[in-house]
Amino acid sequence: MSLIVVFIIMEVALFHRNVRNAKSAHAKPLKDLTAIIPPPQLLAEAKRPELLKNIIEFSALELPRFESLCLNLIHNLVNHCQSIPETANSYYALPGGLLDHALNRTEAALSLFRQYVMQEGGELSEEQKLWLYALFSAGILQGIGKLQIDYRVDLFDVNGQLLKQWSPLLESMASVGSYYQFEFQPEGEEDFRRRLNLLMARLLMPASGYAWIISNPEVLAVWLALLNEDVRSAGTLGAILIRADAIAIQRYFNEFMVKGAGSRGGRGNRIGTFVDGVSDSVADKERMLGVEFIKWMTEQLARGAIMINKPPLFIVPGGLLMLSDIFKLFVREHPEFKNWQIVQTAFLSLGLHSLGADGSVISRFEQANTQQMQSGVVF
Repeated sequence: MSLIVVFIIMEVALFHRNVRNAKSAHAKPLKDLTAIIPPPQLLAEAKRPELLKNIIEFSALELPRFESLCLNLIHNLVNHCQSIPETANSYYALPGGLLDHALNRTEAALSLFRQYVMQEGGELSEEQKLWLYALFSAGILQGIGKLQIDYRVDLFDVNGQLLKQWSPLLESMASVGSYYQFEFQPEGEEDFRRRLNLLMARLLMPASGYAWIISNPEVLAVWLALLNEDVRSAGTLGAILIRADAIAIQRYFNEFMVKGAGSRGGRGNRIGTFVDGVSDSVADKERMLGVEFIKWMTEQLARGAIMINKPPLFIVPGGLLMLSDIFKLFVREHPEFKNWQIVQTAFLSLGLHSLGADGSVISRFEQANTQQMQSGVVF
């Protein structure tokens, strides 16, 4: 065998070894990854079947139409978001949070629509069903553009081999990989996300559902306003969707409080009893007031009396920034407490707050749209 042939064989062997090494360098153990799960399986978990049952009932569509127009869209959302949480450590921050938020928001929106529009015992007209479908699809897809800018998702094959970084604007996770891994990115520009909402909605909408919406110019205009988070232009449906989102967040906080009560050992577990008036110490009375404040705040959110991202409540990295005015509002409605600092201290006694950069209970953030500094307690 000539030296040239030997040299070629060695070069080929070296090339294949380098390829194998490069591949192994991008492989990860499957235990460190999250499996991509079919929509029916994910939708069968936790409280999702109950939410789906209510959505089917509230949609007023026959089952075949619901499956074609609504369930199709929900499945497309699942194939895109899988078990990604809505936020890193705020509301709906657990696995599947993005999906759970969408289902809770949509179920609440459809329920509110029927309360406002339907007469008792009446039936929806075909046009009302179209408006309801516009609300349904906007509820499912609200804020969906964040998948493109607020997360980095890497897709892997069945062996844990890295395939690619996912592009939500081109394809679903389920159409490419078997496993995934994600990390949060710095929060993207709000206006950019709103524009992305429209592109993502067109990608995920069933063709028949999209055709139904664009068949009515007035419905189309409101639907686009909802997706663009332009509440003023969306009119009544915009107001319904805002309140529905507040209800969805309220549900999360309520479940959070119940879980927190059950998971705290010792005296912390008394949260479940002192709400009913059982308290035998100053500490218990303080915590009882803290829980009453949270119940009041979530009720205000549900009624639309307090709006997120308007004073005195802002979403910030790590949770909800509560300005001192929110405690003052509580005292205004509950004058028996006289001092807002007492209410703030009662909330802090629950241990549901984050500390500021300097270790204090007061955190400071710059408001993006006004560049003003806001200070308060982070829930």
